[in-house]
Amino acid sequence: MKTRGLNVLVLLAVLILAGPASAGILKDYVAKTDDSYQYTIHSTVPVQQGTAYIVRMTSQTWRGIVWNHWMAIFKPENVKFPSKAMLFIGGGDNTDEAPDLRDQESQVLAMIAGHTQAVVARIWQVPNQPLFDGKYEDAIIAYTFERFGKGEGDDWPLLLPMVKSAVRAMDTVQAVAREKDGQDITQFMITGASKRGWTTWLTAAADSRVAAIAPMVIDMLNMGPQMAHQKKCYGGYSEQVADYTELKIQDYLQTPAGRKLSDIVDPYSYRDQLALPKTIILGTNDEYWTVDSAQFYFNDFPGPKWIHYEPNAGHGLNLNIVPVVAAQFHAMLTGGRLPLLEWKFVNGNSLQVSWDDPEATAALWHAHAPTRDFRKARWISSELLGKGTASVELTKPETGYAAYFVAVTFPLKLENAIFPFSLTTLTYVLPDTYPSFDSHPDSEKK
Repeated sequence: MKTRGLNVLVLLAVLILAGPASAGILKDYVAKTDDSYQYTIHSTVPVQQGTAYIVRMTSQTWRGIVWNHWMAIFKPENVKFPSKAMLFIGGGDNTDEAPDLRDQESQVLAMIAGHTQAVVARIWQVPNQPLFDGKYEDAIIAYTFERFGKGEGDDWPLLLPMVKSAVRAMDTVQAVAREKDGQDITQFMITGASKRGWTTWLTAAADSRVAAIAPMVIDMLNMGPQMAHQKKCYGGYSEQVADYTELKIQDYLQTPAGRKLSDIVDPYSYRDQLALPKTIILGTNDEYWTVDSAQFYFNDFPGPKWIHYEPNAGHGLNLNIVPVVAAQFHAMLTGGRLPLLEWKFVNGNSLQVSWDDPEATAALWHAHAPTRDFRKARWISSELLGKGTASVELTKPETGYAAYFVAVTFPLKLENAIFPFSLTTLTYVLPDTYPSFDSHPDSEKK
């Protein structure tokens, strides 16, 4: 009997240390051999400070659907860091023609490649769309979650082929760089926005070549508490996640089967594996999420981490975030780190902030809203005096709610240029209570 009891304890310990079995589904799908992967160099074109290879790539066949993508690989005239590269995960439509690289995002990526003297790549059509009778973006993801919930296969969640697209993009960048320029690229920084930000997190969990990430406007990690918080703040779920609400995905996530889905697609499930440097980029007025959503996951991730809130920016952000991405990439290239920024939220109304760069400047950003909904709020700033430290008393408003964060602006010194970029604290809301929607008939109560 003692031996049997010991065996049970050992088995339990193994299960606990191994984590949820469903978390392996992502890596298994990515690692699965798929003979449909291939690429062709479509053309070579001159770009700002370098050359771009336009590539046509097939990443996989997912549930009988062949996924095709366009890629652009930007190589600067002078490559100072031949073993490292950045991958930007982008969207697009299956009918898109070969990119001409005149769009703003491509020009920005070419500029980053030139200033950092490293290869920067971009993949389009993540996910391939439209799919399933004309569905796009969240509508596809929600649909695949529903099919997974019906027990139709562990490979249904759309994030799996989205991650595999990014992994195959890294394979392609390595192959093209080796073929065309004799480069041996071994490490990547990954970035992308919205669903591509989601993909960024999961790609880092699935592939050891990822050495740093900068996920943008995907502020939903730790999905269960997130959705509960959003419903209490807004009186219902944001209209931007209506595709999930209509299929009752939020309710499904609270079931045992739904928790299996979370184990596969929620980056929070992989947090112990994500100790790599990470810079989370968010907009204060993002229509999808609450302004303080990061409180449910940021501090739980190990390793170096930073956050940047772009004031008065929605889900689409703006060009102010470009130096933040470039700063994270430059730190990865040089083996350094972003500036140290630490803070404490004390007694529910005091924010104590410190940083390690004497050239940096700080500002307090704040906004007011009648309910705990800051999506249409106007953020204003005030300068904070002091070198390397600041202490701010946060005021609870007489009516409604106030939100606060501190931003510290640092100089990013690249080749022959200096770009300012800012890192921030988390955002804090006062009072830390939920509104009653009985007196707010215009709320999104559903």
